[in-house]
Amino acid sequence: VAGRAGRAANQGRVLIQTRNPEHPALRFAQQHDVPSFLEQDYRLRQEVNYPPFCQMALIRFDGLEERVVAHEAARLARLIETSDAEVEVLGPAPAPLLRLRNRFRHRFIVRATQRQDLRKALLAIARAPQNRKVRVGIDVDPQSML
Repeated sequence: VAGRAGRAANQGRVLIQTRNPEHPALRFAQQHDVPSFLEQDYRLRQEVNYPPFCQMALIRFDGLEERVVAHEAARLARLIETSDAEVEVLGPAPAPLLRLRNRFRHRFIVRATQRQDLRKALLAIARAPQNRKVRVGIDVDPQSML
């Protein structure tokens, strides 16, 4: 968006509203320092084992009854943990927006060092008997964690 702010000789102006003006990403953007931002982001991702240092999928659950949704999320998380896939399961937990459009949402994250282990875990979810009261979504390499 900032690249569209000005035209030819006309100067543009970009305003950013934030609660954290000292955030490093904003500082790098202010200085147009993309290489430093990428270097820092790469280090941080390596530190917490986020992509590209792991393979990741977000498993989302939603339904009309929170208890049923939470139970289904826990059941499928246990199913993966007891499978022979070399994965790490983070959660399950309520989604940051627990209720959206009158549906309750829970989720968990599956991480693996090898893509085939992630695939094996996700196939276990896809092949498991499903509770028809709960929708299950699998998002490989999620762009948003909400």
